[in-house]
Amino acid sequence: MELLKRPLAEYIRHLYGDEAVLEHDVRYPRGSSRLTWFVDYRERPGADLSSIVLRADFEGGSTIHSSLEQEYFMYDRLGQSAVPVAPVLRWEADEQWAERPFYIRRQIKGDWEIPHFKDPDPQYDAMRIAVSKEHMRKLALVHQVDWKALGFDTRLSAPASREACASHFIDRLMAQLADFQREPMPVVVECLAALKKGAPVAPCVSLCKGTNGLGEEIFLNGEIVAMSDWEEASIGDPAADFASLQDLIPEIERDGAKIWGLEQALAYYREVSGIDLPIENVHFYQRLRTLGAILYGHKAAVVLHNGKADIRQAWTGTEVFHLAKRMLAGAGGLGKPIDPAWFAQMNETVA
Repeated sequence: MELLKRPLAEYIRHLYGDEAVLEHDVRYPRGSSRLTWFVDYRERPGADLSSIVLRADFEGGSTIHSSLEQEYFMYDRLGQSAVPVAPVLRWEADEQWAERPFYIRRQIKGDWEIPHFKDPDPQYDAMRIAVSKEHMRKLALVHQVDWKALGFDTRLSAPASREACASHFIDRLMAQLADFQREPMPVVVECLAALKKGAPVAPCVSLCKGTNGLGEEIFLNGEIVAMSDWEEASIGDPAADFASLQDLIPEIERDGAKIWGLEQALAYYREVSGIDLPIENVHFYQRLRTLGAILYGHKAAVVLHNGKADIRQAWTGTEVFHLAKRMLAGAGGLGKPIDPAWFAQMNETVA
């Protein structure tokens, strides 16, 4: 394992005793924000297999604006709530083991892939809707977290009111961009000025997950048993999470009638959460979503210039960054919208 100065098997014995046995380790091949390893071990020969996850920044730095320590904090505090997350086990900053910090969390049994979820065959409609409803229930848990009581506002900035959520969202990302910006981006300034004028009022001020949906949550027997990837967590309008939602609200139409889609999902979400979320708010944050893509695309470009970028970071800092600027221009009325086919192609660019 390139992260460690000494063999991983030795580190496992350091953690779990002299009889502990390393069985298997593999680095997750995708992801440009941070490094992830899956590690299987036994506390002694013949004991049950245990599995953990190691998370660390890339050698050249992360493409994400939030720190690794904040990610650890999110899992630690969420473990005190009703939101299903993997328990964090250890923050490791001992330089005798690694040149940069990492943390360990328990690996939860399950899978982020759902067989046939993207299959439009009507025989899978009921399953696809059930999965989508399960995600609505778990998003409701996130948005109902008492973020003040759990101290999330000690790490995440919070808007002063429901009316301030949209402007706070924009100002927060622009402040983060200013920390590492290396080139002027007039398209960002022009588009955000236009978008701010039409900013909606949030129904409430909630903890928001950020990137969520297919590929981000762990399922077991149709239930989400762990919600992962909290790097983009924030406090604000829960509509922002619907704008960041990946694939888990399928559009299903049968015999000319819409049986599932965003409107139906929001209605079900209202039932389970008690939050009346206007669809207009979701559309607003969908346009703003491109600002987040510009943020991590530009951060990846900065990492690329230091000569230590991973291949996925190089891809994020070039193709993704370019498309993000085109997306924002389209959202702000300064250019043509991007063909959705680009997104499918982009997801397959680097395996």
